[in-house]
Amino acid sequence: MSTVPAADDVEAQKIEAQKTALRAEFPAWSIIHTRDTGRWWATRGPLVREDLNQAAAADADTPDGLRSKLRELTAPRTRDGL
Repeated sequence: MSTVPAADDVEAQKIEAQKTALRAEFPAWSIIHTRDTGRWWATRGPLVREDLNQAAAADADTPDGLRSKLRELTAPRTRDGL
């Protein structure tokens, strides 16, 4: 007799897989998913002096949205800030 995983278990596994992928791509960031709101968060710190003017947190409605924001925040910046 096989058992089918509960929908909550399947969803939890998907969330963990998405968190693992984000952590692999952005190892300096802590990845958080809140079940009550369904929001995705990323935080980092403590920041060193050279990075204090950079963002230490980001949030989005989806893991892909958070990935996009983190890519923007971690993209190399030119000297002119472009």
